[in-house]
Amino acid sequence: MNQTTSSLPPPRLESRDSLLPFLADHHLPYLVPAVFYWVISFVFHVINTQDLLLKYKLHTSAEDLTKNRASRRDVIKFALIQQAAQCLLGYLTADDNERFMPPEYAVTLWAQRLRTMDTVCSQWIRYAADIVPWIIYGSDLSEPTFRKAMVEGPSKYLVGGVTQTLVNPYDPVPFSTMEMCIGKAMYWILYPLFQYILAMVLADTFQYFTHRAFHVNKWLYKHVHSMHHDIYVPFAYGAFYNHPLETIPIDGIGFPMCLWLAGLDNRQSAFFGAIWTFKTVVDHCGYDLPYNPCNIVCPDSVLFHDLHHQTWGMKYNFSVYGAFWDRVMGTAWSPHDSKAQAKYQKGKAVAESKVVEARRQSSLAELNIGESTAVSI
Repeated sequence: MNQTTSSLPPPRLESRDSLLPFLADHHLPYLVPAVFYWVISFVFHVINTQDLLLKYKLHTSAEDLTKNRASRRDVIKFALIQQAAQCLLGYLTADDNERFMPPEYAVTLWAQRLRTMDTVCSQWIRYAADIVPWIIYGSDLSEPTFRKAMVEGPSKYLVGGVTQTLVNPYDPVPFSTMEMCIGKAMYWILYPLFQYILAMVLADTFQYFTHRAFHVNKWLYKHVHSMHHDIYVPFAYGAFYNHPLETIPIDGIGFPMCLWLAGLDNRQSAFFGAIWTFKTVVDHCGYDLPYNPCNIVCPDSVLFHDLHHQTWGMKYNFSVYGAFWDRVMGTAWSPHDSKAQAKYQKGKAVAESKVVEARRQSSLAELNIGESTAVSI
């Protein structure tokens, strides 16, 4: 077996250079998502105002005109207020003193952990191999080997094996090439991936139950969360149209707390926040575009959340990231369900009839004005 000798450097923690030369890393977690929000929203705003991709648009122009209670000017104003509050909280709680292990030390430490785990597992297997035959075949319990294994237990095997691998971190440690490769994979890929998945699970769980609470509690819905549901026909930058009493505890405190519990550093938090923001904005964009990457974690992601924004769908589809909790808690409603589709079609028809009636009334008003003017002349 090929061997490589890796000396673990002193396990000192050290700072690292900022990712961007003009901005310290501790500002990234709250600034990157904010920038992402407006860039993505602007793209969808152009698509909407220029009547592009109409075949993928979920709602008609009549629905845009008749259903929403909030003006786009108000939406932009409150979205900016929300982001200002989030940025202020982010600035006040930012960790500007991050310290990290040197990468070479961390990689070798993972290799050492792998070796320790391998030794522990192999010794437990040896211990089990000593006692399993007697358990299966019911042999005489007084046999010396079995009695010795039962008395001494796994400690007979583990102590020697583990102490041989828990070496002094300042001494040269021989590791195989395979151990070092796995150590690098753990440090650079597998452990960060685990952190992102854990952050997603924590954030999605937190968002589901708090979001549902804002619907179940009548006071919270009436005085706080109903503001977000003034938008029945979602559009991209309406994603952050929320009451401050919802924004601060959920987006400003709860969401960062989930990332902290998952162990994400500033750069990882910024990356995860950008992904989360992309998902949130796209879910409110009003277009069911093909090859939507959000469908990986939540099939029919845009349709799934759009149903929740309808007056008849507010008790369903509370999840923000995936659909796991909705399915577990019985609050999932597929947008492709025949009843849901019937309600969508009815809503389109009602909106169209309102627009036709409004135009007729407008025409009558203009006609009356013209007639009264003619008489006066």
